[in-house]
Amino acid sequence: MNRQSGFTLIELLVCMVILAILISISYPSYQSFIIKFRRTDAQSELIKAQVEQSSYRILQPSYTTDINIARLPTTHEHYAFSIVSASAHTYVMKAQAKESSPQNNDKAACKTLFIDQNSTKTKDGSEDNTFCW
Repeated sequence: MNRQSGFTLIELLVCMVILAILISISYPSYQSFIIKFRRTDAQSELIKAQVEQSSYRILQPSYTTDINIARLPTTHEHYAFSIVSASAHTYVMKAQAKESSPQNNDKAACKTLFIDQNSTKTKDGSEDNTFCW
């Protein structure tokens, strides 16, 4: 009698169940990683804009309120960037997670990122959220 080698249907089902369990455990960690990565992208854009603000201020009497001069992205998939205020000595810039973006599932304190001329990082312009950075 010739015996054929291979997998039985039960063995395949057991492998599929194990694979499904592993995926269900790892998927939330993957989502968390992606949210943190996108937040880091927004932080990077704000820090680049800080450099632009400093360069602009060297030649001008005050910081700029123009996001194009500060080189903040005008079309970003997950964040909306803006310059909240700017004067001769201070500025505040903001990155706000878009409502339509999966980034809106980030921690409440990390959905909005503010940074000022002293690199003070806040969630609403006053309350510290350095832990998001």
